[in-house]
Amino acid sequence: MAFWIPTGFDRADGVTGLPAQPKGDNSENRTCGTPNPYGGLFTFGENGQVEEEVDSPEIERAEQATFQHRLKASWATCVNLITFLGRGTFLKDSFGNTWRVLSSKIQSARGGRGTLSITAESISFDNPPDDFQMIPVELGIDILKHPRYSWALSPTAGDSGTAFVVGDTTVYLSDIKESIIRMIQTYRDSPVFPSAQYVNGLVQSSILSQISNKKIQIHYPNNSYDPSKKAADPATWDGLNAHKPTVNCQYFLIPITVDASSSNTINIAISAAKEVISKLWRQEDTPYVVGFQVTWTQYFFAPVYLNPGGYQENPWGIVPAYFLSPSQDGSNSIFDNIAYINPQCYSSDRTTGGALRISWLRKSDEIEYQRTWFKVTHTWIGSPIGHWDNDLFKGFGQNGPQNANWFNISV
Repeated sequence: MAFWIPTGFDRADGVTGLPAQPKGDNSENRTCGTPNPYGGLFTFGENGQVEEEVDSPEIERAEQATFQHRLKASWATCVNLITFLGRGTFLKDSFGNTWRVLSSKIQSARGGRGTLSITAESISFDNPPDDFQMIPVELGIDILKHPRYSWALSPTAGDSGTAFVVGDTTVYLSDIKESIIRMIQTYRDSPVFPSAQYVNGLVQSSILSQISNKKIQIHYPNNSYDPSKKAADPATWDGLNAHKPTVNCQYFLIPITVDASSSNTINIAISAAKEVISKLWRQEDTPYVVGFQVTWTQYFFAPVYLNPGGYQENPWGIVPAYFLSPSQDGSNSIFDNIAYINPQCYSSDRTTGGALRISWLRKSDEIEYQRTWFKVTHTWIGSPIGHWDNDLFKGFGQNGPQNANWFNISV
């Protein structure tokens, strides 16, 4: 059933053609109310006539636009109209705006009359303002991933270009770093029983002795290994082809002694390993490292496309500058001083003069319907460089592997 009442910016002035309600009814426009009389009073209309109160409508534009129309009609007409004005009903005005009913009520008056009040929110303009939040997040990373040590211990692409010759065999800096990490892991995995202190001391002292004396055992793949046969324990090899063991093991253990002048990178890695072990001895294996969770919330009158996240993306340039820029113009960022305050974790070279390095991960959007709008929350997690894996977390729109060459193989 179509009905004609003023909504939004319209009035029941008896002259303006009002669209049929509710929204979606395509009946012709009709007037509602009585035109202002010329020089005299007029009688309240009967037989379904609807009049508007002299101080109606009331329009408010705050966090969201609302209107309230107060109409006079016969009590029977009020009862009939309120049955079509339940919460959530879409209304339209002659200006093309759409409104959604929040509440409606009728009130009886003398003489079989009544008053109808309608309150509705706009879903065409004045959606609520954006929200923003930035909270610190304790990452709980392992000590080996702490920025103090990760740069010194983690193998990098450039390490494969630094070679060392042992006998007739060439080993690389990346192999040495991996062996140092294995030694740390062996230290961590050593069982600790109060009644077996001799065994514990023997394992730990052996590892510390190797690191202190810069004697590193490299795991070198055995190209002659036959997986169809029983695997033997790794054999020690001096790197000379004439002395290569014939046992069926997957790896050989090649001892290499690193002198102080051979590589500053190795000396740094060994020093870092010794410090890590000293921290582990005191059970400091999960140091406090802070990341940042940035949350930006928008409000829409209709559902929007969902972003699943799971890729690397910097919120800068996406989140409005008035949330992230102290100057409000995008020339600076709330994160600009972090590298100066805590260079060890957030500076590119671990000094106060280094560039800010934070790795950002986009998380999935959250969508929540509230009253007349959809609340969409976008979230990013930022952490010191190196925390987000470049294989697991690609960039926006980057494809996954399509063939064997696309995988990052490290053995």
